[in-house]
Amino acid sequence: MNAEQYNQVNALLSDYSTLSAALEAAEAEIKTVQLAAAKDLLPKHAAAKIALADLETTLRKIADKHYSSLFPDDKREHKTPFGGIKYRKSTALEVADEEKSILKIKLACQQELARESEGHPPRFTESQLIRAREDLNLEALGELDDPTLAMFSITRVQKDTFKVDPFSMKTDKPKKPGKLQEAA
Repeated sequence: MNAEQYNQVNALLSDYSTLSAALEAAEAEIKTVQLAAAKDLLPKHAAAKIALADLETTLRKIADKHYSSLFPDDKREHKTPFGGIKYRKSTALEVADEEKSILKIKLACQQELARESEGHPPRFTESQLIRAREDLNLEALGELDDPTLAMFSITRVQKDTFKVDPFSMKTDKPKKPGKLQEAA
């Protein structure tokens, strides 16, 4: 590469850097304009969020009170022409004593390593179930069966979550272009 070619590379890099800075400035200006435009809408937004939360709380109380009539035969969802309400199942792990569970996991992992020396792969390892700062890895523990969790003083707790669906229009899908031509 000669001096002229090297200067050309520098000139192109200068142009590129200048345009990048201009783009960043334009994006910052766009954000400023967007924030200024949205500023007047913030009170409406906050009021709507609070009103929705209040309505959801009221709907949850009514759904809990009239559960058997709104959700008969183990039904988990109730739809109306104006929207719907439903319960969804979720699970979480409850740890009675985290330190005790960590000690039990460490002991069980040593036993799993002994199984490995007998030619059996370990079902779990300490690095899977205990994080470096010695927090329980609830995601990995969640995959274990309940009797194994009980060994570590951990129980799986079933919970219901509640959701309100706003009204939505149900429409048919349009025909494919080829079928429209055939019908014409």
